[in-house]
Amino acid sequence: MNHVPAITTSTRERALRRALPAVFVVFLCAATPAAYGHAVVQPTASRPAEQQVYTLTVPNERDSDVVAVSLQVPPDIDSLLVEEKPGWDARLQREGDRVAVVRWSGGRIAGDQYDTFRFIARNPVQAGELEWKVIQRYTDATDRWIGPPDSEQPAARTELSESATPVDAINTEEGAAASQETSGEPAVSGGDGGGGEDSDTVPIVIAIVALVAALAALGVALASRRRPST
Repeated sequence: MNHVPAITTSTRERALRRALPAVFVVFLCAATPAAYGHAVVQPTASRPAEQQVYTLTVPNERDSDVVAVSLQVPPDIDSLLVEEKPGWDARLQREGDRVAVVRWSGGRIAGDQYDTFRFIARNPVQAGELEWKVIQRYTDATDRWIGPPDSEQPAARTELSESATPVDAINTEEGAAASQETSGEPAVSGGDGGGGEDSDTVPIVIAIVALVAALAALGVALASRRRPST
């Protein structure tokens, strides 16, 4: 008769300890609310010393309206022109000869909608990174997109490199423009390269797969606990 090794108490406890944390992690991830869509400045890559047309996209995923938006201009940018935005009043705060902050007010962005604000900035001559800090104010709350890339409220960023492909770059002296063909629809969120529905579905699928695997491991551990030893 084949001898079936006995499942000791310590073995069952180790199996349970391995299975239960995975279950708790899955449920914790599922219960964590999704972050609100953050303000985006495009393009995210440009060339040094370029006269760049930038677009600030401000989404609203709250129930209250956005009533004001402010953009902190990176200190290395010494020239900035703001496009007139119907329904919004743009005010420029200067530090010496440069524009330091642009504030849009007077308009509204309702929930589940977005709006865009365009401006021309002359990039600094050195390669590097531009950090665009954006504050959007609602009737009852404030979102501050001013943090590092790995934070919950990251600031928008543009990487300056000589190898960047020109997108909406212009020469204000000659009136020439260099631009890629684009779809014309601004992205509401940046960096994901895809639609919002797909980006929301992937984490859910991953969570379900992890939950099934954790429950299977838990079932094996419980079955082993009930199996009589011979």
